[in-house]
Amino acid sequence: MDLSPLARERLARIGQLSDAEQQKLQRDRELEGVLSSYFTGGSDAEKLWQGTKALSDTHGPGIVREAQEKIIGTLRLQTSDDDFSKRKAAILALETLKGSDRYSAIELILGSIDALRQRYGEVIRQALDQLRGQMEDQMRGAAEQARRQGMLVDTEGTIEASIKAAPEWQEFMSRHDTSSQQTLHDYVDRLKALL
Repeated sequence: MDLSPLARERLARIGQLSDAEQQKLQRDRELEGVLSSYFTGGSDAEKLWQGTKALSDTHGPGIVREAQEKIIGTLRLQTSDDDFSKRKAAILALETLKGSDRYSAIELILGSIDALRQRYGEVIRQALDQLRGQMEDQMRGAAEQARRQGMLVDTEGTIEASIKAAPEWQEFMSRHDTSSQQTLHDYVDRLKALL
């Protein structure tokens, strides 16, 4: 079957990126390079600011918002304090590039996210301590009985495994995660609306 010249031309172009797609891909690579250097410890907030400013001068001011959105997309409840501080510093440093008056509102929401993270971890620790206390009494009796029969029992490992396997714990974690994740999602939406 012979193809028309137009059909052959279209077939030749399949898989090729348009100029706009190539420029966007290049822009994304450059932004990823600046961000990855910051998050892998190759640069500090000042260098992140300078790198993003240079990209903004080249590709337009929209790249600052893109960078902030990428960083915001990495916010998690389980993020360590150091990693969260690094993300917060990056988001706020980049906000200064925009010359907006939303810096303090963004800082306030980031503070709320930080408080949520702290509260999330604290509630889990308290629930674990409470369950551990309840199970330790039960396990001591079982371990004593096993010891009398000549067996040794790793009570610490057994307690931890029992807690994690307990339906009460799994239900608690499901409710706690769902509620906390929803609150985090709400904060993230408010943060993105300010960008």
